[in-house]
Amino acid sequence: MCKQIWEYDANERDEIRRAYIKLGPYQPKLDEFKKTKFGRHSRKFKHSWFAIKEFSTWLEYSPSKDAAFCLPCFVSDKPTGNSGSHVFTKNGFRNWKKVNDVNNCSFLNHMGKEPNSFHRASEQAMIDLMNQSQHIQKCLHFKDLLLGDEMKSSDSINRGNFLEILDLVVSYNEYVAEAIEKAPKNASYKSPKIQKEILHVFSNKVKKAIREEIGDAKFCLIVDEARDESMKEQMAIVIRFVDKDGFVREHFFGVVHVPDTTALTLKNEIYSILSHHSLDIQDIRGQGYDGASNMRGKWNGLKALVSNDCPYAYYIHYFAHRLQLALVAASKEVILVQSFFNRLSSIVNVVGASCKRTEQLKKAYADQIAYFVEIGELETGRGLNRISTLQRAGDTSWAW
Repeated sequence: MCKQIWEYDANERDEIRRAYIKLGPYQPKLDEFKKTKFGRHSRKFKHSWFAIKEFSTWLEYSPSKDAAFCLPCFVSDKPTGNSGSHVFTKNGFRNWKKVNDVNNCSFLNHMGKEPNSFHRASEQAMIDLMNQSQHIQKCLHFKDLLLGDEMKSSDSINRGNFLEILDLVVSYNEYVAEAIEKAPKNASYKSPKIQKEILHVFSNKVKKAIREEIGDAKFCLIVDEARDESMKEQMAIVIRFVDKDGFVREHFFGVVHVPDTTALTLKNEIYSILSHHSLDIQDIRGQGYDGASNMRGKWNGLKALVSNDCPYAYYIHYFAHRLQLALVAASKEVILVQSFFNRLSSIVNVVGASCKRTEQLKKAYADQIAYFVEIGELETGRGLNRISTLQRAGDTSWAW
């Protein structure tokens, strides 16, 4: 029995569907078709049915099961539904008597009279799947498009990076313009979900290109962790190496969500990413982290854990962080700067300690935003002009 499409990995199904479609319906030329007994009569599949115009593009026959199948419905079939819905896709049809019934032909009933029947919808889906010119992934070149904000409406002042850059690409790339123009109205490839999928494709291409550039060279890791706006811990990874031409390269390799920022968790995530891209741990020759205890701890910090596995991975408290700490220390010696931050801390404490004062501050800020929007000084759009609470100042960052 032929393996059903839904039984394959989700990432492989479209390619498998295309392979079936390219082969076309299986219509063997047999000297004699098997006879099946129905009551007192024996009936069999007729090769002439393949030649009928209405059936020629979809009708299949399986000699091993002595049953008829439908190619479009097979490639579009899903595991849901009752057993009767799988007659032409999984179980097979073999009641040959009903095919010759002029008033109730099973093949015609399967096709359906309505234009939106499952069979006709499957035929259209098969055509769309094979129409490669409309596939956005075939039209977008790696360097043609950078992704950014989520989808905005077409008349918005701030439509987001994606739509704005897409319009720019359409203006000079005829292939993308043709794909966008011919795409169905319900498949414009501009939804946030599609943007994320394309972004994921580009991300993989970038990482693959960086991996190829590294080759067999030794490399250094630069790692930092911080919380994002959704209060999730994120770890950023940068790889630094010398390329084959002798130039120092420093590439951002990605941001990874981590459940916590303990040294062991960070180490495991780093090793997982390096292993996924076939980068050997023993090729690490440098580590660059900040001065937090979970990073530079002598016994249980990330530096110590990596050094235990790779003794040649020399640790450096990276200079940008050290420079920031030096500037903070120097600024505290300036009376005006010190006075400013002291007053700022007092304001945050006074406002944050009272719900009433916090609401008054938010209302005043909202009124100010409304005024600037009205006079055209601020743009509107999703994610813009958010009202939040006061942030507490810190030596190296703003607290959340």
